[in-house]
Amino acid sequence: MSWTKPVLGIGATGLAFAAAFALHVVAGALGWAWLFGVAVVLIYLLATGFPAIALWAGGMRYREGSEARLTYTLGTIIGMGLTLGALWATNDRSFGTWTFVLAPVLVALVSALLLTLRAWREGEFARAQAR
Repeated sequence: MSWTKPVLGIGATGLAFAAAFALHVVAGALGWAWLFGVAVVLIYLLATGFPAIALWAGGMRYREGSEARLTYTLGTIIGMGLTLGALWATNDRSFGTWTFVLAPVLVALVSALLLTLRAWREGEFARAQAR
C-alpha cells in the first residue's frame, strides 16, 4: 500500500480547513460578518465532510481498496474531532451531551451525502441500474 494518496487527500483537506479557519479569524477581526458567515459555513462543510472530501482530494473512490479505506477511516476520526470543535465553539465554547452525539451523526450524514452526490454526478447509479 502506498501512502501517497491518503497523505495527499488528508493533507489537502486539512489545508483547506486551515484556510477556512484562518479566514474566519481574519473576518471576525475585521468585523466582516458576511465573510465570517461564509468562513463558518466552509468550516462546517469541511469538518463534517472531511472523509468524503479527503477521498476526492486524494483521487480515490469510496470502495477502491486499502488506501481509500485508510483515508476514509482517518478522515472520519479527524472530521469528528474538527466537527466537535466547531460545535464546541458554536455552543459558546462549552461541551454539552448533544455535541458528542451530534458530531458523529453530522460527519456520517454529510460525508454520505457528498459521496452520493459524487457517485450520481459520475454516473455510477446509471451503470448500476443497467446491470
